[in-house]
Parts: sequence; structure tokens; C-alpha cells
Amino acid sequence: MQAKCIQVGMGLLLMCVMTACGSSESKGGPGAVQQEDGGGVVPDAGAPDAGAPDSGTPDAGTPDGGVVEAGPPCEKTHGVCAGAKRAKVDGVYESVCTALSYGGDYEGSETRCDGLDNDCDGVTDPSSTSRVAALGGSVHGGLVSSLRTETGVWVAVLDSASEARILRLDSNLVLQGSSGVPYPWTSTGGAVGMPRSARLVRTAEGPALYYATTDGASPPLRGYLVPLDGEGAPRTEGGGALVEYPMLDREFDSSESFVAASPTGERVVVLWRAGSEQAPPLQVMGKVTDARGQVLVAPKVLFESTSGGTPYPASVLWLRNGEVLVAMGESQSGVTQEVVRVRRLDEALEQVGEERVFTASESPMPLLVDRGEAAGEPLVSPVLVMRAREAPDFRARIQVTSSLFEGGMPATWTEEPEGFVPWYGAHGGDGVVQLSWLSKVYDQGEGGAARFWGRLWAQEPGVAAVERTPALEPMWLTAEAQWVLMEKVAPRRMAAMYMVSTDEGLFLDAVRYCTQ
Repeated sequence: MQAKCIQVGMGLLLMCVMTACGSSESKGGPGAVQQEDGGGVVPDAGAPDAGAPDSGTPDAGTPDGGVVEAGPPCEKTHGVCAGAKRAKVDGVYESVCTALSYGGDYEGSETRCDGLDNDCDGVTDPSSTSRVAALGGSVHGGLVSSLRTETGVWVAVLDSASEARILRLDSNLVLQGSSGVPYPWTSTGGAVGMPRSARLVRTAEGPALYYATTDGASPPLRGYLVPLDGEGAPRTEGGGALVEYPMLDREFDSSESFVAASPTGERVVVLWRAGSEQAPPLQVMGKVTDARGQVLVAPKVLFESTSGGTPYPASVLWLRNGEVLVAMGESQSGVTQEVVRVRRLDEALEQVGEERVFTASESPMPLLVDRGEAAGEPLVSPVLVMRAREAPDFRARIQVTSSLFEGGMPATWTEEPEGFVPWYGAHGGDGVVQLSWLSKVYDQGEGGAARFWGRLWAQEPGVAAVERTPALEPMWLTAEAQWVLMEKVAPRRMAAMYMVSTDEGLFLDAVRYCTQ
């Protein structure tokens, strides 16, 4: 060690500072703290400057009249790197700038959702894209479902005639494995049916897959609840027999069905449409079972049109106050408008209070979403998402209605370009609802090559829509690409999953993106 003394003022007082002679021995000395991004140690304000090349500590500069010399500019100039100057290490400026020069917000590969361009490539909070899995065929929205898990996301896909697939994704939306849930006819050798509906739910006994089948487009309608283990595989009994609880057995029905589990997972509600034009009346029906399919509320009629319309169930939620919230549509032959009804039901499926009635354009796609406790009381937190067309341009819009039971009216979140149609998903939680949709259009093409194509968008409340299409070019889509699954995979990170068509076949793709 050597002393350097500086005379202060006109008096005889000398300030002496002990400095190291170019040694790196003090790199981990007293007062040093670990630097998260630099990978080394940084002395605190009371520690001497080690000056080690790998310490992540810039030199203080040459004490020439108290002025610190600024280094040459760094290579990167975007984002948090704008204006950065090279730091000195052992008296030499960095040959390649690191976090030492760029500052604490710098990352070599961006991982934060902080509204900054941390890796200085000109892109702030970039999305990441995953090609999750190949699909056995084109699947409509009723045949896919997702569920958040402790390690990522499960996706149920009914794209096979023999089994339902459970895909296990990690929080980065990378496929970790899959399991199969065989349909009844696979093991019994009975008549082959057609998968009709799918929904992953969380019951008191753990995650489970609800699925329903029909004989093609014809009755009977049969539904099953299959408990899943920690790997997404169906649970089995002694001898390897599949654990499967019957939920529906409707000899004359064949509609899509909808399910929801209660907040405690002890009850499951099922909705479907009964009857047909050949076997009226057309009715929306419901029933309640426990987590093992035991009937708690026998099938009962929830709604029957008095105007000759065709009613259908569209969405169902089990609220935190024990009530069941249902959205039902009613269409009229030859009429381009539909009626959407939102009703509260008690645990016995009896109506509570007055229903809300909305008039919408054809195919409104009503979807109920619960924003969670952060949004307020159980009757305040749910919202209704719906598609609409309005004069004078009749462009397709996505509308969200909050304060459902306090007179709230639909508010337009986004509108599509002329000719485009949105097919959306929604996610509720943390007091807000978030949307993601495929903006889709039919391309007439040439020489019989007509196809659908579109782009992926996402939106949060009060914020303009952001395009999340993975590439510059639009995506080719099938006619059944009319759905988006959404899950929160990490703090301020959402996942949107959808189906795309390529020259190699059909795929489940996913985009992971930042939220506010």
C-alpha cells in the first residue's frame, strides 16, 4: 500500500488516502456487494476501488483537479444504452462495453417486463414465440382448453379419434411432454363417437378433464370427468382401470356443453342445449354434480325461448359468493341480430334477481370473465366480452361490459378493419381483464387457392391494442381457427395460444408477451 497526500486550502492540513498498487486482492473485501447483472462485485460507497478487470467496478478516473475523464462511446446506442461511455477497469477503458458501462438496467438478453429496451436492440419488452406441437387435424374452439399449473400451462386438445391429449408446457411455453386420455370406445371396442367438448377444470380432488362426445352430429350426448395426476395423465385404479366419472348421458341431445367448477372445487356445473328442431322444445339445461360426478342438482330447464328463437349456452362462471353466472344466446331464423342473456343462479340453479339482456349482431360469442378479488365484490368482478357490429360502418368490434348488475353498458375496446373478423380469448385476474384475438379475413385467392389469414393482437384495459403476430407476414389460418387460449405464466407475462396452418401441417403455436 502507498499513501497519497493532497494539501487542502492554504493551511498545513494534509489529506492522506491509502490506495492499492494495482492489486486485485481486495475484489471481495469488506463492504463489497454482489452485482446482479455484472456478475462481479461492486464496492459500496465506503470501500476502496479494487480496479480489478472482472470486478464490474469502473475506475474513478485520474484525480486531475477533481475532474473525471469520460470514456469513448459504447457500441450499443439504443434503449438503456443510449449515451453510454466506456468504463475504466484497471485504468483501461473496456474494449467491449458490458453492464459496467451500460448501467444496472442493461441485460444481454432481455428478461424483464419493465417498459425498457434492456438489451439495447431497439425493441422494448419483446415477445417470444413457441411452436408447441403438431395437431392431428383442425380443431374448433370447443375442443381445446388450458389450465395454469405451478410449473406452466396444460393444454387439452381433442384432435384425435382415439384419445384426448394433455400437453404440458413450462412457463416459457416449451412443450415438456404429453399424456393421453382414451375415449370409451378405445378400450371397449364400442361404436366410435366424435369428441364434442373439452374443458380443463380444477376440482377439490385436483385437476380434471371434462370431455363430451356424440355420434357424429347426432345423439346421444355423453360427458365424462377424468381426474388427472401431476403429469396430466389420467388416474387409474388397481389393475390399471381408468378413473372416469359419468357426467351426462342424454339420449336425444347432441349440443356442445359447458362446465365450471366452484371456487372450492367441490361442485361442477354443466350446461347444454336440449331438444332439436325435429324434437322440440329447444331449451338450455343445467345440472350440478360433485367432484366425482354424483348428482347434486338434477337436470333442469334454465331457459326456453318464448319467441320461437333458438337458445344456446355460451359461457358459465361459478362466482365467489356461491352463485352461478351463465350467458345464453338466442338466435332467430333469418334475423341478423341475436339476444344475449346473462343470469345469476343459486347453487340449486334457480334464478336470482333480474337478468341482463343485450341485443347484438349475429354470432356475438358472449364470454364471461371474472377479474378476481382485486376487482371488488363477487358481483362486481365479472365482465361480459362480446362481439358486435354497429352502424354506420358495421365493422366488427370487441366490446366489454362491466358493472353487469349495476346497469353497465358495452364499451368498445377495439374495432377491426373492414372485412376482418376477431376471434378472441380473454383472461381475468389481478382486477383486470385482458384480451387476445386473431384478426382474420378470407382471401379469395387465385386459381382455387382461397385461404384464411390473419394477425394476432392483444389488449389491456385503457391501452391501445398491440400486435403480437410472430413475424412480419400474416399467418395462414384454417376455417376452424376461431379461438385463442390465454393464461398468465409469470408476473406481468401472458401467454396466447392458437392454431396455425403451414405447408408442413397444422400446429399449436404460442406467444409469450409482457403486460403492464
